[in-house]
Amino acid sequence: MRTTFVLLHVPNPRMNKRIGLMKKFGDCSVLSFRRKIYDLWEPEHKDVPHKILSLDLPSADKPLERALGSLRMRRQIARELKTTNPDCVYTAGLDALMGVIPYKRGCGAKVVYEVADLRNLHLATARNPLKRFVQRAVSRLERRLLSDVDLIVVTSKKYYDDYYARFIDPDKVIFVPNVPDPAPFRAYRKKNSGSFTVGYIGGIRYLEQMKMLVDAAERAGARVFFAGGGETQECYEELVRYCDGKSHVEFTGTYSYESDVADLYGRADCIYSVYDASIPNVRIALPNKLYESILCELPILAAKGTYLSELVEEWGVGLSVDCESVDELECALRRLMDDASLNQALGAALKKAIEYADFNSVDDALAQKIAAVTACSATPSVAEFV
Repeated sequence: MRTTFVLLHVPNPRMNKRIGLMKKFGDCSVLSFRRKIYDLWEPEHKDVPHKILSLDLPSADKPLERALGSLRMRRQIARELKTTNPDCVYTAGLDALMGVIPYKRGCGAKVVYEVADLRNLHLATARNPLKRFVQRAVSRLERRLLSDVDLIVVTSKKYYDDYYARFIDPDKVIFVPNVPDPAPFRAYRKKNSGSFTVGYIGGIRYLEQMKMLVDAAERAGARVFFAGGGETQECYEELVRYCDGKSHVEFTGTYSYESDVADLYGRADCIYSVYDASIPNVRIALPNKLYESILCELPILAAKGTYLSELVEEWGVGLSVDCESVDELECALRRLMDDASLNQALGAALKKAIEYADFNSVDDALAQKIAAVTACSATPSVAEFV
């Protein structure tokens, strides 16, 4: 089976994991776009042909400009699919899907569509009449396109429960949590000395919550490091300016997931994943930091009122704080630094949490589902998580 990945950004660690899975079914190629807002990664699978186009998309707040940019992107996708002529297209993002579905309708290829971030317009009705019109138009378009998709992969159960359940049969959907590839973590060694350090690892966004971490850590006497670029350069630069002269904060810059992630997690005593919970899609997302912190047996800090917080509390693997309260975050940091009984309980819960996180079966389940929808004669055997 020939598979082409059509992605709106250069493959991130999650998509690199999917590429590794689809390689087991046959030949793979990747078409992606280097966009300013997501220029964070470089190809990892050197044995897979990657075509990377420098074509950006304007913000969704500019609907006309966005539509024109999307049209140019769809034409590029159509040309590439004619060249690669895949039996299966693995894609993500509505703009990409608009370019993929005409190819499917023309040749009958199978389409797998992954949802790792649900747009806010799907979750809250706009007040502005023009935005409300755009919202309804986009929703109708998405429903038509998804009727031709063979399999929808969601990284949070809430994406289906809170939105897709209204119009998509559950048999067409599979929940695949964003568990990490174990290979890059085999060199991981847990930190056991030095100053208490909070790690933020990933693209820097939600600026107010990042500043809150800087302030709370300073008050608690903890250190902080930020690893990764900014979702926008402006966001990154503003945070760097905010931290100017603060000796307890370090920026390590962009990194290679494959070669650097184990070392980065080995520098942290806890992981920060507090985002702005007033944003609808933040409340239902399930960040990969949950699973990475469990793998590394590091407590995680989450924002109250989010699905992430629900699981953190249910599994006992971290603490939740108000996303706007420096005081609550300072208190949580002090507890992690000083409360031996809390840390003992967190350590025991983290060791057990791999069972809840379902590391062992997630890739096998996805492989079997893809084999079924593509009528592939052989299902690849995916090694168990170790």
